[in-house]
Amino acid sequence: MTKRRTRSTEGALELGLRGEKVHLGDHIAYFWEKDSEFEDAVEFLLVGLRKRDHVVVFGHDDANDRVLTVLQKKNIDVEKARSTGRLSVLSGHPDGTEMLADIGATFQRAIDKGAKCIRLLGNIGWSRSGWPSDIDILSFEAKVTAAAKQFPCVVVCMYDVASLSGSVVTHGAFETHPLTISRNVLRENPYYVQVDEYLAGLEEMETRAKERHAGPLG
Repeated sequence: MTKRRTRSTEGALELGLRGEKVHLGDHIAYFWEKDSEFEDAVEFLLVGLRKRDHVVVFGHDDANDRVLTVLQKKNIDVEKARSTGRLSVLSGHPDGTEMLADIGATFQRAIDKGAKCIRLLGNIGWSRSGWPSDIDILSFEAKVTAAAKQFPCVVVCMYDVASLSGSVVTHGAFETHPLTISRNVLRENPYYVQVDEYLAGLEEMETRAKERHAGPLG
């Protein structure tokens, strides 16, 4: 992986993608198009399971099942990991505030049980049925950036750029995540908008999201 980051990685957490490292509290957008790229992202959880971190899978049922299938292919006993409290699996809610509350409660339970680090792999936009509106996802993603700083965690949000609307990729990924991974390169995100500023301009953002339909990442 090409090194393009200026931040020191001393004392940082191994991400699991080509040996790159991140810091606790980081919120990262991961863009994937091919099956192999999807499986690469699951390495983030594998590293955590090997290091005795608490890992969380969050998304729609079909996306969660796919992540668990990859873990099983990598010789992880998923049922044992769940029963022993090492692995939590959360499904999407029709409301972003409920989603955030559920994730926060899961993180707190893990910490109360002694977890030193939590890794969340989120799947955004898989099955549109039952998910919030695009604008609710935009608000949710911005709030995750702020919430992640309150926990010893790293959050990686997977974006299937081929199936998502352009507005979610453009505004939800580029403007709400301080870091991005695309084609196995982790970068500081020059398009990131500070949470307070982003939420304050959400009404304008909604108008822009409806009017602007960017294509998949080039």
